[in-house]
Formats: sequence, C-alpha cells, structure tokens
Amino acid sequence: MQGPPGKSDRRYSLPPILPEPRCSRREAGSFKITPGVRLQLSPEAHKSERATARRLQAGIEGVIQTRPRVTSTLVQNDELPQIHLAIEASPPPMDSSDKPLARRAPGLENTRGIQHDAYRLTVTPKRVEIFGTGPAALRYGVETLLQLIGPGGRIPCCWVEDSADLRLRGLMLDISRGKVPTRQSLEDLIDTCVALKLNVLMLYTEHTFRFKKHPRIGQQDSPLTARTLAALDAYAAERFVDLIPCLQSLGHMEHILKLPLYSDMAETESAWTIAPNHPRCLPFLKDLYDEYLPLFRSSWFNANCDEPWDLGRGLSAKRSEALGPGGLYLEHVHNIQRLAARHGKRMMIWGDVVHAHPHRIPEIDPNLVLLDWWYEADFDFDRVKVFAQNHIDFLVCAGTSSWNSLFPRVANSLANISGWADAGRRHGALGLLNTDWGDHGHYNLEGNSLMAYAWGAQEAWSGASRPSDFDRGFSRLFFDDAKGEAARIYRSLGAIHDTGFKAFNGSPLQYLFFDSVDSAYFIGACRPARLISVQKRLARLKPRIEAARLSATCGLQHLDEILYAADASAFAARKAETGLEYLSWRRKPSSLKASGRRKLARTLAALATEQIALGRRLRKLWLKRAQPSNLDQTLKRLRRSARHLRAAGKRLETNRPTPEPERKKISVQGVLQAVRESQG
Repeated sequence: MQGPPGKSDRRYSLPPILPEPRCSRREAGSFKITPGVRLQLSPEAHKSERATARRLQAGIEGVIQTRPRVTSTLVQNDELPQIHLAIEASPPPMDSSDKPLARRAPGLENTRGIQHDAYRLTVTPKRVEIFGTGPAALRYGVETLLQLIGPGGRIPCCWVEDSADLRLRGLMLDISRGKVPTRQSLEDLIDTCVALKLNVLMLYTEHTFRFKKHPRIGQQDSPLTARTLAALDAYAAERFVDLIPCLQSLGHMEHILKLPLYSDMAETESAWTIAPNHPRCLPFLKDLYDEYLPLFRSSWFNANCDEPWDLGRGLSAKRSEALGPGGLYLEHVHNIQRLAARHGKRMMIWGDVVHAHPHRIPEIDPNLVLLDWWYEADFDFDRVKVFAQNHIDFLVCAGTSSWNSLFPRVANSLANISGWADAGRRHGALGLLNTDWGDHGHYNLEGNSLMAYAWGAQEAWSGASRPSDFDRGFSRLFFDDAKGEAARIYRSLGAIHDTGFKAFNGSPLQYLFFDSVDSAYFIGACRPARLISVQKRLARLKPRIEAARLSATCGLQHLDEILYAADASAFAARKAETGLEYLSWRRKPSSLKASGRRKLARTLAALATEQIALGRRLRKLWLKRAQPSNLDQTLKRLRRSARHLRAAGKRLETNRPTPEPERKKISVQGVLQAVRESQG
C-alpha cells in the first residue's frame, strides 16, 4: 500500500523502494538532512546497532558531504533534527503525545502471516525514527531510509511498516566452473545482498578452496583460502548476511577425482561421483569438512549431493543393489549429515534425487533441509508440497538464467523466480535461494544477473511488485536512474535470443558465438530472417545502452558488461548469418563467383578480427571482478572460433570447400558434444 487514498498525484507518492515495503504512506512535508543532524542510539546500543549507524553515517555523508554525529546520550531538545535508531521487540505505537502523525499505521502484529525482520520507519519534519524487531531488521529499516533520501538531502515525510514473507532470502554464486571472484568482488556482492535485504549467500564450491591437508585440490584454480573465507564471513555477519558453507559431497566432483591421488575413489571412469562405499570416502570428506566448516559461523551447511549420474553403476554397484533404488544415496547423505553435525551444522542437500525416489521420502532425517530446484519458467513448482506433507523443511531454488548465455534470458528467469516464490509462500518454504551458475567456463558476467538478484529479493521479501514500480526501484537503486530506463534495457536485451532454434538451459546466441563454421551444429539450425531481426533489435538497443552509460553516475561496470553482451550478441548473429552463406557455398560451390567468394572471405576474416577484439574486452571485464585462473579456457574457445573463421576464408579464396556437415537435430546430448568440441 502506498500513497494517501484518492491521491494519484506524484507529489503524494514515495520514491520507488526495493524491495517494495509491505505497507507505506506519504505524508505532507519533508525532513531535511543538515550538517547538524544527530544519529541517536539508545544508551545500551549493541555493537551491531553501532555498525548500522555507521552505514547510515556513510550514506548521509555521500549526500551532504558531512558525516553526522552518532550519540547514545539522550537529547531532550525536539527542535534539533534527529534520526533515532532502536531495537524493540514490539515497536511503540505510531502516535506520540507530543508529535502525533496525521495517520495511524496498522501495528506490525496485524500484517499478514508470520513476520520476519519487521521494522517501522516514520519521518516527520523534525525527526526520523526507525524501530527494528532485531539487529537485522534495524539495518533493513536504514536501507529503506537511504533509498528515500532525495536531492538536497530531503526525505519525504512518511511511515513505512515492513517485514519479509520468507525467513531465508538468498543468492548462490558459482565459484567452481571457471571463475573465482576476488575478495573485493565478494564483499561488493555482500553489500548488494544487504541493500536488497537478502540474508543468505552461498559460494558454490567443488574444488576452489585451498585445503592444507589436501593441497593439490584446486591448486591451479585460484582457490579461496581459509583466511579469505574467515574474513568474508565476518564481513557478511556485520551486514546480517549468513555466509553458508557450500561444498560438493557426492556428484560434480570431477575436478578432485581426476587427480591421480583421488581417482581410486571415483564411482566410474567418468570421475563424476565419489563412491560412497569406498573405504576412503568418508574419511576424505571428514578431512574436507574439518578444515572448511569451522570457518563459518553459520548453523547451516549445503552438502549439495545433486546429479550423481553414475551413482551405483561402478564401485558401489553391489551396495546399491542391496539397498534398493535410492537407498545408497540416502545412506551416504545420512553418513555425511553426521559429519556435519559434529561441527554444529544443519545440513542441506538438493532435492532432485529425492524426487526421483519419492518412496524414500519418509526415511529422510527430519533435520535435513531439501533445496528444490528447476530453472525454466514452465514447471510444476507445486511439487514442493510433498516435502511439506512429510514435514520436511525446504527452500525453493530459482535461477538467473545467465549461464550458457551472453546475456540472461530475463523473462524466463523472472517467471521462474516468481513461480518458485509463490509456491514457497503457499507451501511453507523456509526461504528462496536464487542461483547464478557458471556452466562451461562462466563467461557470463555477474553484473548482467543483477536484475534477477533484485527480482528474487522482491519476491522473497513481499511478493510480486508491479513491473513498472520494480523497474523504477531497481534503476534508481543501482543506477541512480529515476525513470527506469536501466531496467527496461535489461528487459529488452534479455528478450533477444530467438535465432530459429531452441537450446535447453541456454541462449542460442551464446552457442552461436562459440560455434565452429566447420561443424556448424548451431549455425545450420538458424533461420536467416530471425538472425536479421536479432541484428535490427540490437542495433536499436545499443544507442540506449550507450546513452545510459554516458549519463550514469553509478553502476558503470554493470553498464560496461551489458554493452559487451549486446556487442557479443550482435556479433553472434552476424557470424551465424555469414556462416549460413558459407554453408550454402560448401553445398554448391558454383553458387559463388570469384568476386563473391572474395567478399565472403573478407567478411569471415573481419569477423575473426572482431571476435578476438571481443575477447580482449571480455578479459578486461573478467579481471575487474575475478581471478585470472580459467579465463584462458573461455578465451581458447573464442580463439578457436576465430581460427575457424579465418580458415574458412582461406578455403573460399582457393575455392576448395570441405564437405557440408551432416545436419543434426538440436538435442541435449548434441549440445554437450558441440560444447566439448568448441573447447577443443
């Protein structure tokens, strides 16, 4: 609720806030932040309240270039402008005897459902009050206040009553499939979390932690150190973000199991899954847990255990047969759950294998938490009800749709997030986890996931917001753009993916970007008219991105990443269009005269040069947020594509085409094979 009844004039509306508060109202007048303003804490204020006051100090200093004083000495003079911060289990009534407000807000206890992190904010011409039901709630009230500060340090008089729908509201960032962020980048991500009132962050880890007892694990991949993780944990805790340890413990372990020292523990030769009944398995995992888990103050631990494709098909086959379908998996999960419990952690696992064996659900330890996931918009999100029916705690897990993409599939992501959030609220989820994966090299750039992060925060906090309100709130918070143009750019670029074929779990433009003009698995599936449409839409969009960048006062790195994604997408479409011409010549060499061949050869050579230049831009953007390790994996794919473009041009010049490749239907297995080929 926002704005006085019957008033639609913008003078009576609040600036857009993200996440949108549950209940708010604009009042007449404003509070002006002046150099003499005091930040008032209670005499018994805890250090967490003082940390929140420092955050408000810094925010105000950025507006008026003066750092306000923080005091815990009660000031009786009501004429002095004050911002009062306090923690109270039940905030006092909105009206006070000396300064009644024009309207009374409903009490926090009267808002719908169970309230998490509830706070109340009131602004009058002389005083601002923020009452939180706990330290985190107080911080969220401050984050809302900072979004309300307008030009000249004026804050509109208002009241806000707010709380979250879901207890756990979080992000998971993949740090194991090609990109390990710098410490500064991770601290920036934590700051983004608290600005969005997110209280959970997981760093998905397969091998990118430096284990002292097992130093060869992740040795070449810029692994995070114990010192870095401990510092990040402290940084997150001060901002009320729970950094939850996250370590693969069954499948997805090929980075470890392909090392000679550990290869004997692999379930099969694929080295994908660790064999649960191997005598070294549990002692090895205990070693990892003993080093890793104590670094985190969180009471949770995500052991993952998803997609163990070859489980029970090799070393553990006899044990699997003896236990029956799903039995080996459940036995392993309960074994490692006991290891985690020794460190005081309540364990989480992904829910895909559990869904595959529903008859085993009653056997699951009720202290286990299941993470139910799927990342497409068209899905039965209500399947989580089986966990609720069996009294098992669970989180709903959505995705940013950014992996396997040059730019996220925005509409798919937002619908996926909304679907999971709605199901989570209706069926009693503990929370919502928004995942940002890095399949096949993690060339997707983090800033391009920002809208999905914000949409997930909105859905987890107070449910769906009107798109226009969300767009203005998102654009203002991250780009200081009150008109919502930044969000519209995200939506527009995120809608450009159709090249004539569909590819599960990714964007066709990304597959075209890396596709070889020789094998042309993806190029051959394109439709020329769709490629032309993509290029026209991108040509119209690019000036808007450039204009936004020129006028932006913040969010420049995000806009650089968006501009790169737009240019890479346009390149992919041009490459595919040219690749179709090249395929046509291979099919019928007589279709092109010498002049036509020379022209096409020049185009292919120019595309190769352009792709190498895009690689240089990607390198610069990558290194602003991440370590250099594994960057070369993506650049090798890019250079391989460019070499094939140049080689194709030379074949045109000599009029010696290679045979046309066999046309194959786009399939999941075909996509995986084509990706492996593009990686060399």
